[in-house]
Amino acid sequence: MKIAILACLKANDVCAGVGCLDALEQRRAYFREYAGEQVQLCAFLRCSQCGVDPEADAGMMEKLERIVSCGVETAHIGICASHRDGTHCPHMQRSADLLEEKGIRVVWGTH
Repeated sequence: MKIAILACLKANDVCAGVGCLDALEQRRAYFREYAGEQVQLCAFLRCSQCGVDPEADAGMMEKLERIVSCGVETAHIGICASHRDGTHCPHMQRSADLLEEKGIRVVWGTH
């Protein structure tokens, strides 16, 4: 199983990816479905910026296409891309929609 993790650029101020990577390694939280399964983390990336539609951002589109081209089957969207009220960042939601349109399953959550 090839997976990718997409995280919020704003979270980069305080996030080193430790929670996501540890949860993946331990098959906890949103990664528990992979228990006993071999998983290859193919990409760990941040969105490009707030306020810009991914389709208008050549860099973000290149990142998403790279995920598709390397055979990622599932993309996990970091918990940092969801607001406290449970709604999702609209720009990350659009990225998720674009990935789903390309046949990649999206899971909202990591650790």
